[in-house]
Amino acid sequence: MDSDITTVMMQNEELLRAVAEKSEHETRLHTLIAQIPAGYFRLDVEGHFLDVNGAWLRMHGYDSADEVIGKHFSIMQVDSSSDSARAHSDELQHGGPVPFGVFKSRRKDGSVGHHTFSACPGANCVNNVGCEWFIIDVSERIKLEEEKMAMERQIYQARKLDGLAVLAGGIAHDFNNILMIITGYCGLTKLAYDTAEKHIPQIEKAVERAAELCRLMLAYVGQATLAETRVVMWALVEQVVHLQKETITRNVAISSHYSQNIPSIRGEAGQLREIVSNLIRNASEAIGEAQGKITVSLTKTTIHPGLSEMDHLGTVIPAGGYVCLTVADTGCGMDDEARLRMLEPFYSTKNTGRGLGMSSVLGNIKAHNGALQITSQPGSGTTCRVYLPVRSSDAADNESIQQISPVTWRRGATILLVEDEAELLLVMKMILQKLGFTVIEASNGKEALELYRDNAEDIALIMTDIEMPVMDGYALFGELKKLKPDLPIIIVSAFADTVITSKIPCDNIAGLVNKPYNFSQLQDVLQGVVDGLPEFLNADCRPKVKSLPDSF
Repeated sequence: MDSDITTVMMQNEELLRAVAEKSEHETRLHTLIAQIPAGYFRLDVEGHFLDVNGAWLRMHGYDSADEVIGKHFSIMQVDSSSDSARAHSDELQHGGPVPFGVFKSRRKDGSVGHHTFSACPGANCVNNVGCEWFIIDVSERIKLEEEKMAMERQIYQARKLDGLAVLAGGIAHDFNNILMIITGYCGLTKLAYDTAEKHIPQIEKAVERAAELCRLMLAYVGQATLAETRVVMWALVEQVVHLQKETITRNVAISSHYSQNIPSIRGEAGQLREIVSNLIRNASEAIGEAQGKITVSLTKTTIHPGLSEMDHLGTVIPAGGYVCLTVADTGCGMDDEARLRMLEPFYSTKNTGRGLGMSSVLGNIKAHNGALQITSQPGSGTTCRVYLPVRSSDAADNESIQQISPVTWRRGATILLVEDEAELLLVMKMILQKLGFTVIEASNGKEALELYRDNAEDIALIMTDIEMPVMDGYALFGELKKLKPDLPIIIVSAFADTVITSKIPCDNIAGLVNKPYNFSQLQDVLQGVVDGLPEFLNADCRPKVKSLPDSF
């Protein structure tokens, strides 16, 4: 009997000791939770607050726990991010995963804070304990990140506006000079009309300069027009290097390295020459008056899938075969800021920028679906690598380009001319009349559509601009094709062919004419359309180029 009493007393003592230890642990835990900087709150299974600590109260602007205890979790709710946190709370009741992420949380005054949440299931769901949450206020961090992003956007916009100001100023300067040449020769011709034969070629040269400036601007934005031919790159580079040796200063030596087994590529020879010439000129300017060397090389290279070969912006260069043009100099080199800015129009590290320069180089490279790499360090020179893609058919393409005999020009067709610029409409009408056409004119797509409906039996073909008010060329094209699917329509535009053919199937276009164009270029396109010979149109909607095999 006494032993039984002793046993019970010992068990009671152990129980009391366990209760005391548990109470001590709970007190210690409660003290710890009350003092930690992280916010803490506990919910019941219905989502009502059972407990919060001081950090949580401070984060949410409450003075005491009494303002919160018994209220529903929804007092913190802001939007779907809070719904997500509530859903996690429900998942925890059924042993779901412990969430961790950034959520929005509403404060007492209605303002919104950002917190990282983590949670664990309550210790005793039977006693109506739902789950316990710990949160860390990251509102200040989010605010600083947003301010940083806003500042970066402002800097980007400022740099963009600065670049546009330089671009606009440079273009205005060049165009003013060109217009002054044209105006000057026009004035001289008006004073003595018998001098027109001597002055008109100079006016045409000035117009061609303006056209080249427009092409460079289109190249700058990656919308250059390509009249593709098979280009033998080693021959093109050899030609450019030879010419540059005659023009750059004698203190700069140029060496070139390439073999004649470099595959040919499809591209626009003039733009490719500009790429090589500009890179060599820039390298020469970087060397300045010091003794220096420029090395030009061509290699055949392959970028395999999975290899992280990057361009100048850190973008991965697509896998495939390339002809790699490398121009390296021993000049002054550049820091990171100058290396990035060198691609801006009219920018130069040596003096005031004189043109689109490297920005047009980059545009020409983009037009050929190529990539550019630039490595440079102050005092260590600069190396530029241009990757030009080789199509699978390019390497085996050794066919000669046959010269096509001219055909007889046919006259007398009626053409509907659509152009919104009144002066251009007038001069184009006179040119077409000189070519023997009867011209019906319209100043926008809507007017042209009405005229065609009234004169469909007489109109043999349409020549329309793309950018027009009321109804543009794209819409007009679609409406005309609905009326007569086989109606020949010539598109006139300053945009690259790829811009047009991305919206109108190439097979539906009778011909493409790029502004500015001359008399003979227009006649070539019209001749192919009027004669109705499909062999005069190739895959990119243009009359076939009559050229010899040495297209470089």
